[in-house]
Amino acid sequence: FQREQAMHMPTFILIAASLFMTVAQVSAAENHDHSHDEDLPRDLGSHVHGEVLLNLELEANHLDVEMISPAMNITGFEHNPSTEEEQQAIKKAVALLGDTGNLLALPDAALCEPGPATIETSLMDEHAGSQEETAAHHEHDAEHAGHAEFHVTHRMECENAAAIDSITLELFRHFPGVEKARVQWIHGQRQGAAVLEPDNRLLRFD
Repeated sequence: FQREQAMHMPTFILIAASLFMTVAQVSAAENHDHSHDEDLPRDLGSHVHGEVLLNLELEANHLDVEMISPAMNITGFEHNPSTEEEQQAIKKAVALLGDTGNLLALPDAALCEPGPATIETSLMDEHAGSQEETAAHHEHDAEHAGHAEFHVTHRMECENAAAIDSITLELFRHFPGVEKARVQWIHGQRQGAAVLEPDNRLLRFD
């Protein structure tokens, strides 16, 4: 399943690579009093159930958002859908992920509007048809279980981007399977990292 609007989005891997070099410099106090290395943001190759990676870049008048999450956090399963209920779960997830407000909230004074977005996931039944084809496809899924993901990007266009001094994560409210968000951010000439949880959803660009 893929939803995409034809507009080039930034290469977030480059952003994440740049940010990863700074993670070791971010103190535990700056990351909401977490004091262990395990609470620092992981790299893009990590696939940990209950965790998402969130990359943010605020530049000029727009905010670019990228979220990478194991599908288990979003739909409750990571195999290709085999029932109508699972098909509906994917459609619901895509609809939720397509609304930036379900991921994060920005200060009202920033006057932001949603722009281009993409939602990609490997949870699609390209081999729908005979029972034999479906069974073979799920056998393939079983061999690669635990690797299905959602990859989401959004761009917010803001009239007053200077007012964005903090962001509140709303994704915990809509996706109970998400227990922790490892955030890497660039805000103009500043950059940093943080770990957010359901009882600590506010990211400040200090």
